Amino acid sequence: MMENEERESLAGQTHSGYSYETTSDYSNPNWMSSIPEATKISELSIPGTHGSIALHGITVFDEDVTRNQRMSIARQLQAGIRYLDIRARRTGSSFAMHHDAVYQKLMFGDVLHQIQAFLIANPRETVLMRLKEEHTAESSSLTFEHIFTQYKNQYPSLFWVPSSQNPTLDNVRGKIVLLQDFPASQTFGIQYSSLNIQDQYDVKGFTPDAMYGKWTAVKTHLIATNNSNRSQIYLNYLSGTGGGEAFTKRTYPWFVASGYRSRSDDSGKAIIQEHRTDKWPDFPRGDPGQIFYGGTNILATHFIRNNHYQHVGIIAADFPGKELIDCVISLNDRLLMKNNSEQ
Repeated sequence: MMENEERESLAGQTHSGYSYETTSDYSNPNWMSSIPEATKISELSIPGTHGSIALHGITVFDEDVTRNQRMSIARQLQAGIRYLDIRARRTGSSFAMHHDAVYQKLMFGDVLHQIQAFLIANPRETVLMRLKEEHTAESSSLTFEHIFTQYKNQYPSLFWVPSSQNPTLDNVRGKIVLLQDFPASQTFGIQYSSLNIQDQYDVKGFTPDAMYGKWTAVKTHLIATNNSNRSQIYLNYLSGTGGGEAFTKRTYPWFVASGYRSRSDDSGKAIIQEHRTDKWPDFPRGDPGQIFYGGTNILATHFIRNNHYQHVGIIAADFPGKELIDCVISLNDRLLMKNNSEQ
């Protein structure tokens, strides 16, 4: 539970743990460069995005449902994001980037080109990429494995060749580490199913109980990750959506992330009720006792910092802002201090 002063500070108008901007004023392209070579992936705290290519709706009327991000892949990487959640639809012999049925105006080759350009400029970084099949394949398409192999052969030096399910940084710098979330006759990377994952994405109904249930799942996983022995890769999705609720009452991804009245960065917190209650103890309070919705990006940022956490694994968020990204990256300072003390 958060302290009263901390909860009241969350009731302010804005918070940079969440951002709906298309660009970020936060740039951290080489934060991995000084981390010791022998550091395992499981020992890192890594900021990431959920639905990393989901920037578009079919129309302006459905984009609140479909959109998970505002920044391009290139901008995400420049801001410090190192985990990408990539969804691919089979279209003949290619992968089209999709969020469910919605084409995201991008092909897999476009994504790989952006990552390759980033890693050429920042060769001591690595990018973890979850890859899974999305939506119904076009008729007569090649198998998912066949199509992926073709892309991999087109970028022969871009993908890490697996030698472990928990590699060290010296083996993966300058590479994409595939988190393989599709069946295949061979192993192309780390098996996604081997990760310890929290992905309670279904936040049904525009209710504080539903939102608090999602936050509780996030917080429980944060606690477990920090208390782990660092030998297991943990992945914590801050993202959620309203599932099958009526369109006008759907819990949009931006709302789960922010708890704001609208998706704008400066719209302020949505109020639950005016009078005091002991329910939803981690949600922000106003001076007279009002209770506001707490967005997962904002709550997680404060929770990690307020509890002086040392390790959070991979944090995958919708619309991550500067403060959330920086909060996660800064936890890796302990690895630098450990390395200096051993010299």
